[in-house]
Amino acid sequence: MSCSVGRIPLLGLLLLSSPSAPAELPLQSPQRNISPVRRSLTLRSGYIFSGTVKSVERVAPRTHDSVAVMRITFHVDQGLRGARTGQMLVIREWAGLWQSGDRYRPGERVMLFLYPPSKLGLTSPVGGGSGRFPVDPKGQVIVESRELSHAQTRAPRPIRMAPRELLRALRSAEKE
Repeated sequence: MSCSVGRIPLLGLLLLSSPSAPAELPLQSPQRNISPVRRSLTLRSGYIFSGTVKSVERVAPRTHDSVAVMRITFHVDQGLRGARTGQMLVIREWAGLWQSGDRYRPGERVMLFLYPPSKLGLTSPVGGGSGRFPVDPKGQVIVESRELSHAQTRAPRPIRMAPRELLRALRSAEKE
């Protein structure tokens, strides 16, 4: 993958980094500046898709040795792995995650990198918040300015890109 001047949004995404990123970022290989958690998103994901939250439901434990779960239904706007575009995908998350702030709202649009379901059928975003990106009304993934390297000289604007572009950038970073 090349990073030409015409691909500034992609270059901006590739600057995602840990706080230890160097002040001078090389243009030849910006993928090196993606944090280790972000680098492993696609490798560890069972589901990768952008979608719209349709419903959120708490499911109480059925037996004394089971746990409460949240059942979230998504309309898959763009399926990239483990989900087909247009399908209704239902996932189950441990309800305890919701106490720490990991919540979805009906109507919310997101791009998710989810772990494969566990033996109990539960999943969650890879790397916590690292596996969850907001999506704008036009279907573009939003990479928030807080996620960009602090080494930039001015406050960066959010980067917007197609879900496939984000996936390509992350896969490219994994190969280095």
